[in-house]
Amino acid sequence: MELFARVYDERDPILWQDVASRWEALGRPYTAAYGWYRYAECVLAAHGSRADAQRALAKAAATCRRLDARPLGEDVARLARHARLDIDPGRDDEGPAAAPEPRLGTGTGLTERELEVLGLLAAGRSNQQIADTLFISRKTASVHVSNILGKLGVDNRIEAAAVAHRLGLTSDSVAPGVGPGVLP
Repeated sequence: MELFARVYDERDPILWQDVASRWEALGRPYTAAYGWYRYAECVLAAHGSRADAQRALAKAAATCRRLDARPLGEDVARLARHARLDIDPGRDDEGPAAAPEPRLGTGTGLTERELEVLGLLAAGRSNQQIADTLFISRKTASVHVSNILGKLGVDNRIEAAAVAHRLGLTSDSVAPGVGPGVLP
């Protein structure tokens, strides 16, 4: 049964925790990091312990930095950002983190989270799909959408999407990883 769990989209964090731990014991850090990433994804999707997900993602991120495993590191960082988890406390081992790049849409008055929601909205996502992707409730997604409409001075989602496209706010930098097969 465990063998087919992923095929049937059964998200059992315990299975991924076991996978990650076994790869660690075998001295395979990259595969262990992938296991911790998937474990955190399952925990968050099941609305489990955010602290457990944060620890797993921090462990995976540290391994990715050490191995210079950028694609997996980007996936780990994206999941942490969407779940609003801090996995980079101070980066003491590598010195201070680089200054963040300026974000698109800084003149719109939208917050970072609202820019993420706008990117998803412009991609045609429903409030429930936005909520699932960002690990928030449907009501919170609805509030973000309402705030976006007000700040952009538009009357509906279609007009907001048009403004987002016109201003160039729909690039990967606004809602990275949005697309088929990315998170629920």
